[in-house]
Amino acid sequence: MLIRKYIFLVYVFVGLFLTTSAQKSNEQFFAFKEDWSSANSIDRATYFMYKLKENDTTYTCRFYHKNGPMIRCETYRDSDMQIPHGRFAWYNNSGHIDSTGLVSFGKKDGYWEYKRPDGTTASIVHFNSGKRIWTRNYDTQTIYYTDGRPNEPMDTLFFMRGGFTSNNKPPDFKGGIQGWVKYLEKNLDTPARFRQIFGPGTKGTVVVSFKVDTIGAVSELNIDKSVEWSVDMETLRVFKKSPPWVPAVQNGKLVDYYHRQSITHIVN
Repeated sequence: MLIRKYIFLVYVFVGLFLTTSAQKSNEQFFAFKEDWSSANSIDRATYFMYKLKENDTTYTCRFYHKNGPMIRCETYRDSDMQIPHGRFAWYNNSGHIDSTGLVSFGKKDGYWEYKRPDGTTASIVHFNSGKRIWTRNYDTQTIYYTDGRPNEPMDTLFFMRGGFTSNNKPPDFKGGIQGWVKYLEKNLDTPARFRQIFGPGTKGTVVVSFKVDTIGAVSELNIDKSVEWSVDMETLRVFKKSPPWVPAVQNGKLVDYYHRQSITHIVN
């Protein structure tokens, strides 16, 4: 199993903890003590899990410090959290992402990225149904294969596959940067819970990664830098509601584009 699972539902947790938000039918909250045993009141809780039903086959579980950043994010195909399937991510104590990747029916699949404490990439590992295929090591600038192929410098992979032309354009929000700023100012709120915990003068910067697809829709939202549950979720909410963007163009063709955005919440 990829991680240890904790599934002690505490119904009183919602009323005591989220006094400013009504619980939705697709949400559940779980409270834990410091040793990860079930907490029977919020006063005794050190951590909590926020479980969100995205659809019938996607359940996202985000584990948080009670008054701090995310610890990890897990995705399951079933409500009982028995089939790991989707994005998994781990965070360091300051809320920066430590490692992340996809799981397919309980096995690592695709690209897994491992970060240094400063947020830069240490390595990327490619898995195929749980089997490690190769590793890009950014310290040695070398690609290591597991199938007997000789190791090779990373530049042979990154610079021989260019194909970029002057026709390239990143995605753009309709109305440009000023349009995006106006959208955020109109729709983004600083949650009451964040205000209550941290007080006046506090700033918290959430970093979100997301995809703008070939029709301009925003999807595949992930938290790259977590601050606290309520501001993380508020940031994701506003991004999910984003109107369509103008898609990216590469070599004259519309392409998917992965982007990162920092959003700072301020308590006045």
